[in-house]
Amino acid sequence: MHRSIAAAAAVFALTAALAGCGGSDADNGKAAATKSAGSSDAMPSDGQRTPDATPGSATPSDATVGDKLSLEGVPGLGASGHVQADVTLTNYEDHAKPSLDIFAAPDGQRLVAAEFTILSTGDTAYDDPGNLGAKVIDSTGQVYAGKPGDPTAGESLALTLNLQPGAKTTGWVIFNVPRDAKITAVTYQMDSLLQPNGEHTGRWTLYP
Repeated sequence: MHRSIAAAAAVFALTAALAGCGGSDADNGKAAATKSAGSSDAMPSDGQRTPDATPGSATPSDATVGDKLSLEGVPGLGASGHVQADVTLTNYEDHAKPSLDIFAAPDGQRLVAAEFTILSTGDTAYDDPGNLGAKVIDSTGQVYAGKPGDPTAGESLALTLNLQPGAKTTGWVIFNVPRDAKITAVTYQMDSLLQPNGEHTGRWTLYP
C-alpha cells in the first residue's frame, strides 16, 4: 500500500473541515533540522483548547522567516530510500485575507497564513498532503492546524504534494486562529500521518 492512499484520505478529511480549524496544546517532538526545531500534533476543532492534549518539551529554535531547515520524512509502506527536503518559511501574514469568502475565518477568529518553499533533497519522492504538516502556535502554547484554501497573497500549497528528488514547490497554508491570539511560531512536519509523535518537525519563531 502506497502512502498516497493515506494522503488522499487526509485530503478528503481536510476538505470536509474547510469551515474552520482550531487548536490544541503543543506536544513537541524531536527535530532533524539544519537549525534546531520542535513542534506538535494538532487536530482541527472549533478553536477551543483541547483538554486532553499534553504539552511537551520543545528544542528552542533560532530559525525565523526566511530560514531553511532540512527535514526528514518517512518512505511509504513497501518503499525504500530517504525522504528529505529543505523547507523554508518564506513569508508569514498575521492578518491574511481569503481569496474567496468560503475560506474566511468564522466569527471571533481571524485568518493567518504561512508561505513555504519545499525542495525535495532525498533519493525518493516526497508524497504528502501539503497543508497537513503545517501548524501555527500562539503565546499560550495552543496549536492550530492548517486548512485548505488560498489567501489573497498567493496560491496555496497543493493538497497533495508529489515532489521527485530535486523538485521544488512554493505555496501558502492558511489557519483559523482566535481573533486576539498572538502567533509566536510556525511549524512544518513532513509525513505527519506517519510520524504521529511529532518527529522531525521544523520550527520558525516569529519575532515582534
